[in-house]
Amino acid sequence: MRRPSLAVLAIFAALAAEAARAEPLEADYALSQAGLAVMDLRIVIDVSGSRYRLSTVARSRGIGRLFLPREQISEAEGGLAGREVVPVRYRAEGEWRGTPRRTVLEYLGRTPRLAVLEPPEGPDRIPVRPEEADGTMDTLSALLRLSRDAAATGRCDLTGAVFDGRRRLEWSSRTLGTGAPPVPGFSGQALRCALESRLVAGFRRGDDPASAGQPRQAEAWIAQFGADRPPMPLRVEFPSTFLGSFRMDLVRVGPSAP
Repeated sequence: MRRPSLAVLAIFAALAAEAARAEPLEADYALSQAGLAVMDLRIVIDVSGSRYRLSTVARSRGIGRLFLPREQISEAEGGLAGREVVPVRYRAEGEWRGTPRRTVLEYLGRTPRLAVLEPPEGPDRIPVRPEEADGTMDTLSALLRLSRDAAATGRCDLTGAVFDGRRRLEWSSRTLGTGAPPVPGFSGQALRCALESRLVAGFRRGDDPASAGQPRQAEAWIAQFGADRPPMPLRVEFPSTFLGSFRMDLVRVGPSAP
């Protein structure tokens, strides 16, 4: 079964990051598969002047506990220069199949340094070489870049590369148009975006790179909630090879609790 990357889920929520100029913003999302709730995701976004900080907490629920980590916490921080996002540090902590996992990336310019990787990479995966990670961002910072670009242009046409400590993926987004989203209770127009990611380094040994590197598609509806609010993802859908597609829906958005 192809399970969703928690970092990718956090990425979609990070499209809201342009919002938090005055105070931190908190957004809650629910992830479901075949109509069954499998995960809750909360993101807190703090953008102040030329600095940013994003943190996420993802918790599996119901049947999702059988194939998703019980909990994962991630955080990204860095600087801003116009539309450009300059990551400084990224960390992710959680567990997978009973094994604690921790990743810390530190950046020197556009070059990430793997400060912590627990557990270390095993013999079953081909490690990403330093030169393959050069020029990448962490996943949260990458979609903050997409958010700022979309806020400035009204479109979602961008490309980039991310490194999560174990894998390098190339991603792209493109504008499909605007229209009324298929979201009950929402009236108005939304921006419809196609998202694609592709594994290019960090393959498991024995995998066929052509098969493992097949593009993964997603689609997102992003809407404006009032003149003083940024574009926010209303719904994100992405396929699975088991039990139908995943869907992530916005449940609540508002100021972060102190």
